[in-house]
Amino acid sequence: MLNFAAKTPLKCVRMPMTVASKMSALVNNEDALKVWLSDKRSAGNAMTMAFLGSYLSYQPVTEPEDFNVCPILLTQPAVDRWTPLHLSEPFLKRIQKVPVNVVMLESAGHYPLEQPGLSQMVDAIDAFYRNGAARQQGIEWLP
Repeated sequence: MLNFAAKTPLKCVRMPMTVASKMSALVNNEDALKVWLSDKRSAGNAMTMAFLGSYLSYQPVTEPEDFNVCPILLTQPAVDRWTPLHLSEPFLKRIQKVPVNVVMLESAGHYPLEQPGLSQMVDAIDAFYRNGAARQQGIEWLP
């Protein structure tokens, strides 16, 4: 129905994100969730039917099987109620031309505010960048 609405005068109608998606699963900390839900730039926002329709019908320019640009790092929160790992795995398995590294973030939700997941994410991203820079300099991989 969103695709249909996006092609009519309803395309400008804004739908609260709490109606469009399960915002209650965005973060596992109740106090943080209240902040996100009240923030009009985050989960408290509303999107037009046109945006939501385009989001649902998006087609990538490059299919996963053809992606060969750079290594991929997925920092996957272990307690992600929004996008659990099993939803990403079929897509990631299609990527064959570049390394794919998945780092599980312990005790973290979709917005990984919880420790030790938050620190693990920072460390994984730092190592990912450092290894990318090392490869640019001809060094294979840093420990």
